[in-house]
Amino acid sequence: MDGPFFILSIIVVVLGARILRDHLRFKHDQPREDPQYRARMDTLEQRVRTLERIVTDKGYDLKREFEKL
Repeated sequence: MDGPFFILSIIVVVLGARILRDHLRFKHDQPREDPQYRARMDTLEQRVRTLERIVTDKGYDLKREFEKL
């Protein structure tokens, strides 16, 4: 497995686990009908979308290749 990709994968998994942990803690503490709960969920979903976009973006891989040169 490619070294930098492996490290990036570990980072994404750790960040995803932290987001999930925060989500579960927050879900346990807040009732579902609370507007703050909905806002927090929207924020977490946006963070996950951003991480997925960064990792799957072809330009990101191209940038890494240029940096190697």
